[in-house]
Amino acid sequence: MSEFIKKIKASSSLAFVLCIVFGVIICIWPGPVLVTVCRIAGALILAFGIYSLVLCGKNENSMIRSFQLTAGILLCVLGIWILLAPGTFLRLIPIVIGVVLVYHGIKNLFLHSQVKGASPKSGMLYVALSLIALVFGLIMIFGANFFLKAGMVLVGIGLIYDGISGLFMMRQMGDKQKKLNNDDDVIDVDYKEM
Repeated sequence: MSEFIKKIKASSSLAFVLCIVFGVIICIWPGPVLVTVCRIAGALILAFGIYSLVLCGKNENSMIRSFQLTAGILLCVLGIWILLAPGTFLRLIPIVIGVVLVYHGIKNLFLHSQVKGASPKSGMLYVALSLIALVFGLIMIFGANFFLKAGMVLVGIGLIYDGISGLFMMRQMGDKQKKLNNDDDVIDVDYKEM
């Protein structure tokens, strides 16, 4: 059992150290990491688009072929766009989320105005929740770049935490195993007088 724990400890410790290193890199350079991830995603989308076009050429069913052709072209265009302008694509993510939040905030305010007989206390809660969604959506729309970098920093902090806590657990487990091994050397017998 102790051999198994030694092997696990060695490989896990390396993984936890890598988590800390990647976490620090992401916290220091969130922008370049985002662009790199975006470019990898763009390359994968382009590859799927090319694959869909290849399948289109091999398919004899005209309806499926037209669907694969359309999907292939759209995926290729999207993949090339992401590869050539990853920053533009990245900035759209929080903007789209912000638009959805603004829409929900306005919709909820409108729906609340249509409800008759709601208590003033619950009415204030609904208005407050709707306004929070609306304001948060506007902040995301106009501060898209900040939210992208802040999100990546949170990912980096999560990796650092995972690495440190994992190393701590490995150390604790190693200390427990040493204690168990030391206890194995002691022979416990009943004393009997002769």
